[in-house]
Amino acid sequence: MSQRITLGELFHRCATTYSERTCITTVPDGRQITYGQLEALINRLAHGLIAISPEAERVGTSDDLSNSCVAIMLENSIEYVALSYALKKINRVEVSVNRAFRGQALLRMLNLTETDTLITSAVHFDPILDVIDGLSHLRWIVVVGELDDAPHRFPHLDVMRYGALLAERCDHIVSPASDTDLAVIMFTSGTTGVSKGCMLSHRYAVRTAENMIEPFRLTGEDVNYTPYPLSHIGPAFYDMLPMFMLGGRVVLRDGFSLSAFWPEVARENVTWFMCLGSVQQLLYSEPVRPEEKQHKVTRCWSTPAPVPKQDFEARFNLHLIPGGGYGSTDAGWVVVPQWDHEGGVVLPHFEVAIIDANDDPVPAGVDGEMVIRPREAGVMSDGYFGMPERTLASRRNLWFHTGDIGCMDEEGLFYFRCRMAERIRVRGEMVSGFEVEEGLLCHPDIEDAAAVGIPSEFGEEDIRAFVTLKPAASCTVDDILQHCREHLAKFMVPAVITILDEMPRTSTGKPEKGVLQKIPL
Repeated sequence: MSQRITLGELFHRCATTYSERTCITTVPDGRQITYGQLEALINRLAHGLIAISPEAERVGTSDDLSNSCVAIMLENSIEYVALSYALKKINRVEVSVNRAFRGQALLRMLNLTETDTLITSAVHFDPILDVIDGLSHLRWIVVVGELDDAPHRFPHLDVMRYGALLAERCDHIVSPASDTDLAVIMFTSGTTGVSKGCMLSHRYAVRTAENMIEPFRLTGEDVNYTPYPLSHIGPAFYDMLPMFMLGGRVVLRDGFSLSAFWPEVARENVTWFMCLGSVQQLLYSEPVRPEEKQHKVTRCWSTPAPVPKQDFEARFNLHLIPGGGYGSTDAGWVVVPQWDHEGGVVLPHFEVAIIDANDDPVPAGVDGEMVIRPREAGVMSDGYFGMPERTLASRRNLWFHTGDIGCMDEEGLFYFRCRMAERIRVRGEMVSGFEVEEGLLCHPDIEDAAAVGIPSEFGEEDIRAFVTLKPAASCTVDDILQHCREHLAKFMVPAVITILDEMPRTSTGKPEKGVLQKIPL
């Protein structure tokens, strides 16, 4: 039965049910906290946050929240999780700040949301100071960890230590908010323009987590490994929240480490994890090590999955759930994967169609743009905060246009292909950047690959490929080019191949194509 509940109330119920169970373990430092202890910490922070609210008399109502935003710009930690859920209890809106943001992007995000309180740590002081003169609404800075010289560096703001938020009271606060009220503003990566703040409700998060449980066969005995930034929906709602619902344990790490991955997974008895970005390919490219089979992982999920399923499963002794699922910050968790079939199942909360360039439906089996609309309130993003024109443009003809290419078969199963932005038009052919990358990754010496479009002297585009090589590999650009000629269609062979020492990556592990586009030829 689907729950209609706010996130603060949901965690309170989980903590009451699973009070003595370990909720979170952080690695590599080995800190642990039980559900009951985390609930007490959340409640103390909630009472402390009320005290510094500039609208204390209105906190706890669901009235105009546009001036009630609190931004979190932190490393993954128990404190991050506790602060996030404390905000849900007092009905203040969390602005999840990707800590990689700098300059105008950071300034725009904080001003657009009229953030009055920023919770951060000393390692982020410099990027904040770079934009401090332009921040129109910021009043409070709460520092987690060492305060250092923060009061002197931010003389015009009220600066307080995280510990000062910890009130003596630890009783549960019942928020009067509806589960369809705004809970989080989470910013997209800005790959198609400036970053946009997706408005996510409590129900959005709850439905996402609920619909992870059955396809991934999760139980309260499971242990999830989460190394991705908590400012993204994946770790926040796909990884952690289902575990909270079931009383499972989360192993939380601040950043993915290839060398630490299997030792930590084995030591912490992890049973499942997500292969976001290029993680699957990176794991497979590593030299064989004993821990990669000496673990308790029973399944993982990767989308897309550049390494063949049978090869990945045989090497790592686990089940790879095919990449049939689909979700995004804007749309929510729309299509769930099947245990052993590549086609994904559209959830009953959504209606999905595949359309052509004229917004007309295409036949089954034909690729087109995926468009979505909800059958239930609150399960999709409610639009882009402070950007009504962009919200309307993304929802033309009463459908949300994802910008992603996919198809539906005769049985109604969904298959994701690629992002429209990753399609490269080469001499009249529409080329999938993913398929070029897939062909490159077949080369035994290539560790990772990314393909982008560059202007062609003949009009349209040419393909430029970027690759990193495995340790001790000695192949040349000519070797790679010959490999492409043997494994790719003629029009998919890159015009330019660049070998990099290191692939630039987004915070979720994907090749950062915006950076790659700027690398000179």
